[in-house]
Amino acid sequence: MKNLLKLISCLSISLFLFHCSMNMEDKILFDNEQIIDSNFSKSFLENFNKNKNFSSSYNIFLSDEIDEVLVSSFMKGIEFGFFSNQNSIKSKISFVTFEEQNNCDIIKSKGFNVVLVRNLNSNFYKKCQKKLSRNSLFTSLAANGEVEFQKIDEKSLTIVGKNRVSKNNGSVLSLRNSSNYEQKIADYFEINLSNERVRSLRNVLKEKLNFSPRKRKDVNKIFIDASPNETERIIPAIRYNLIFGVEVLTYPKSIDVWNSELGLNELNKIEGFEHPILLNRINVFEKVLLGFDVNEKIAFSKGFDLFFFGTKIRNRSSNFSGLLGKYEVKENFVFSRPLKFSIGFKGVKQG
Repeated sequence: MKNLLKLISCLSISLFLFHCSMNMEDKILFDNEQIIDSNFSKSFLENFNKNKNFSSSYNIFLSDEIDEVLVSSFMKGIEFGFFSNQNSIKSKISFVTFEEQNNCDIIKSKGFNVVLVRNLNSNFYKKCQKKLSRNSLFTSLAANGEVEFQKIDEKSLTIVGKNRVSKNNGSVLSLRNSSNYEQKIADYFEINLSNERVRSLRNVLKEKLNFSPRKRKDVNKIFIDASPNETERIIPAIRYNLIFGVEVLTYPKSIDVWNSELGLNELNKIEGFEHPILLNRINVFEKVLLGFDVNEKIAFSKGFDLFFFGTKIRNRSSNFSGLLGKYEVKENFVFSRPLKFSIGFKGVKQG
């Protein structure tokens, strides 16, 4: 708790220094060479450029159960939003830490109250979500929006990373007990058996044979649910093993284009769901986000959205896109829904 209070003090001091160094007019919001225009980008730009409505005061209540690194990123997002508009810097911001066993009446400040809890299973949320006024909304720094893939069937394979749990009913290839992803993928698709058969034929016929190894025909979709570092090995392994004619789709937090070493030629024909901030190379945020991991980027983006677009979120606006996609409020809890995306040689298309 002491470290968290120290963090809040340091970030409060840095607000002034950050304001002095930021010049929004010199920034270009989207890199048009990498982002194909979409309804999402249009909606975000429109909301960003036209937003002039800010609450007079924001009260951020932070549970002591949240990781301090993520809290730091979240508060940097608020800080960034605070100095992004001449109207926003007129708002007053306060930060209050609380313990999960506290009574609900700790949330009694006037203005727009954001109560940050660990997740939907938070005891504080369960006991207080119906007791607090409409000026108070709960949320978490977890990526809690659901995704719906179409046509997950018996010909679908999910490649699951070491720290992920499979989310569909098809076949699963787990990387939990393996460090050689390339070999494991080749073995699953029986590429090596094809190579072995050709070697045997060459030995019998004593002739050179031209061939392309054939994959298994019982898989037509590959879903990737892994960390970005794992995905950067999984996708090249799929390409290397000549597994063509198969759709490749990714779950949220599986690709981090900000830090990815994969090029568009390797990411070509990849589709899935993702949190927009992880795919949109938004130049105005680039220097801040490059040093963050995926979870820190999400925390930063949630902080920015809750401050910069807080009035729209509080009013449950139905036409609103933030850095994390479409926002919605259910049972006094703020959710963000990941967007569909597709990657081709021309760039990334969202929405």
